Amino acid sequence: MKKFILFLISIVLIPCVMTLLFALFNDEIQIGKSGNSLKNRQLGKNVLIEINGLYKSMDVEEFVLGILPGTIPADYDDETLKVQAVLIRTNVLKEMLEKNTEDAADLSYRYLTIEERIALWGERNYEKQERRFEKAVAQTAGKVIELEDSLIMALYHEVSIGKTASAGEILGEDISYLQSVESSQDVEAKHYMNMVSYTWQELKKRNSKDREETSESGKEVKIENMTSDNAKSQNEEITVSINESTENGFVKQLLVDGTTYTGDEAMKCFELASTNFYVEEIEGGIRFVCLGKGDCLGVSLYGANRMALEGSSMEDIIKYYYKGVSVVNYSVG
Repeated sequence: MKKFILFLISIVLIPCVMTLLFALFNDEIQIGKSGNSLKNRQLGKNVLIEINGLYKSMDVEEFVLGILPGTIPADYDDETLKVQAVLIRTNVLKEMLEKNTEDAADLSYRYLTIEERIALWGERNYEKQERRFEKAVAQTAGKVIELEDSLIMALYHEVSIGKTASAGEILGEDISYLQSVESSQDVEAKHYMNMVSYTWQELKKRNSKDREETSESGKEVKIENMTSDNAKSQNEEITVSINESTENGFVKQLLVDGTTYTGDEAMKCFELASTNFYVEEIEGGIRFVCLGKGDCLGVSLYGANRMALEGSSMEDIIKYYYKGVSVVNYSVG
């Protein structure tokens, strides 16, 4: 009888002890420290945001969670999501510090509400994706990127041209951590090459609209040898030429029918994927052929995801794309 009682006690107690030990050491369900929940991973610094007409004060970590889905594909690896969470947190805190603000309206990022996240992922996938994104934020909670005790500009883009650009090439100033690095896997990305075509009439219309907006805004645009639209047939060819570009093909100056654009202005006006493009004539118009997507500075998200799939950690990826930086815990105070 005694042996039977001991047997009963053992089959009840042993599973309970094993479950307790597993809970203590497994980050997924640690008691009071869930690796997937932000409840116990708050930064202690708040952002004031207006949602549906009401103002709400939320922790920076919750704010990062709302930003993250709008900045990276949902099918990227969990480690890549962690990289992006650290980048966003770094940028948000840097901007709050430099602008001396807690108001989300003063910040560059757009926060997606739960309703907007449901619309983005679909009701069927919402819970699964929300858990993944929350896990990425929670497991990197408080992590930021610094160089010499200062937050960096954690720049990123979707796809590079096969290597990232240096700050010197794009911004015209040297920034030690924003140097060009190889990201050759990007040439395999779906959006590595993007093409936009316009008929001569469409091109002239966009160019004329930009001139009107420029005149209203007071933005300076150099006009050279402009010919009246009425003086030309709608289908007549107009002059389009790249006057200046960097050694890697990033356009500095584009001339369209007498109007001079910077690369950034051309990208906005003609809805181009990047400033790295060339122009080719097609029947009845022209085609812009763009390489990469984004400004090619900092982390290539596509390249980062490929590194993650090959086993690189969040910190390995960050230190590959940003030279000489440290991933540290942010100190509030």
